[in-house]
Amino acid sequence: MKSTFILPIVAIAVAWSLNVRAADDSFQAPDSLVLKDGRTVRGLIVKNSASKVILQERQSEIAYSKSEIVRINDVADDGKEFTNMLEKDDLPSWRVIVNDLRTHDNIKSFVEIPAVKVDVGVFRNVPYKSFRINDHLEFNIYGDPENPAGMEMGIYGRQADNKKLQTMLRAYFAGFLTTRAEIAALYSVGLQEGIAKAGDFVAEVTPTTAGDAFGAWWVSLYNAKTLESVRLSDAAYDALTLPVDEVLDRDGRVKTREWTKADLGLASRRDRDSDEVIQRGFYRDKDGVFRIYGSRATP
Repeated sequence: MKSTFILPIVAIAVAWSLNVRAADDSFQAPDSLVLKDGRTVRGLIVKNSASKVILQERQSEIAYSKSEIVRINDVADDGKEFTNMLEKDDLPSWRVIVNDLRTHDNIKSFVEIPAVKVDVGVFRNVPYKSFRINDHLEFNIYGDPENPAGMEMGIYGRQADNKKLQTMLRAYFAGFLTTRAEIAALYSVGLQEGIAKAGDFVAEVTPTTAGDAFGAWWVSLYNAKTLESVRLSDAAYDALTLPVDEVLDRDGRVKTREWTKADLGLASRRDRDSDEVIQRGFYRDKDGVFRIYGSRATP
């Protein structure tokens, strides 16, 4: 992958993320759809095409076919992000990160992938959502996506040792922190390897050689107490994850295959047009237009 596709987006995103703390105090649903079955569903419209509307709700994005919609109430964007205010030891919701990255021109693909089993390290047995960005970047968010226990960004492949990219990812995460102590902890770790704490907040850098790194370089933020509170039993966790060799190849690339709903586990993008269709993410086509990935599930 050419680093020119990756590096600029993080620098741009840092500036944007500094505004997150001015967000609204609670989940708000500015838009609504009135359906033929009599229900009214509320959220944020993130896509309105000729055939369907994708509505982002508190913990999911659901696609509704135009054939089942009576009326669309699409409120003008006022520039506010419907998310909780961030406080000490808090991390931003999954929607903040996803909506942030979705808006940047240098993001060529942002695809939700199945969560692989993590059976060692601080994130052992913690449920999570996983996204692959531009092929070699990965974003994982742990615990409740709305109120995360942890999040991390990783770099796979030849870019894993790219110090400039590592620095930018660290700076991107720093933009979401709310106290000087948290920011100081993150920067005190360096880029090689280490852990630093500020109260319950923990910043960690994991090198490619670590046993729980899967060959990638990682920068992680988490609340140690919250992680413990959401850790699952082996049986419950196994039901939500896949073995790493079923998802990634030896170089950390996502294997090409059709993901089923069972594969995606807690992944919450659903498509109401057909039980067989999985919306896995989005990509930008040659004309710069966002297209939604769809895959036909195997029986």
